Amino acid sequence: GINAEYGTAMDLSRLQTLTKSDPKGYKEEFLRQYQQYLSQLQIFQLKPSKEHKGFSALVKYLSQVAAFYPEELKEFPSQIGDLLEQNCNILHPDLRKVLVQALTLLRNRNLLSPTSLLGLFFKLLRCKDRPLRELIYSHIVNDIKRLNQRKRNETVNRTLQNFMYTMLQDESPIAARKSLDILIDLYTRRVWNDEKTVNIISHGIF
Repeated sequence: GINAEYGTAMDLSRLQTLTKSDPKGYKEEFLRQYQQYLSQLQIFQLKPSKEHKGFSALVKYLSQVAAFYPEELKEFPSQIGDLLEQNCNILHPDLRKVLVQALTLLRNRNLLSPTSLLGLFFKLLRCKDRPLRELIYSHIVNDIKRLNQRKRNETVNRTLQNFMYTMLQDESPIAARKSLDILIDLYTRRVWNDEKTVNIISHGIF
């Protein structure tokens, strides 16, 4: 058994390394940290505008080890997504970034579907946080590029294109502009150069 308390970010990053090297042996400790996260999640929901460094460290830890415990963490992505969607503009900037990076990591490891995450990320382009919008922008472009690398992923493309079309009419001018920039970026990289994209872009520009 492991009796050490992993309270600080430093300790959690050490625990992260240990968990990755022996997921079975550290499962009990992982579950303890997960319980800790769940109780901090409730505290967070009462005061979402605070910095919550302990909560932030736990989110980082869980997103790093999620691949080893998919069953235990099946609710984790939607919990993080909901926090962002409901509180984006009032969250502390550092925490907001940690939450977005956690979701990006889960997506890169295929623990999240592209349509659910990209749908959320487009909405987060409304957020009044420029560095965060840049982070989201580059993830969206790279993820769509990756999805179409070997062959065109028509089903996902269609869903996302329809979603972007509605984003171009978003009441947030920043989100609408960023969505158009993403479309133009994907078009110039020849990731999306079909007729539908051309039509959506011309609709957005005129």
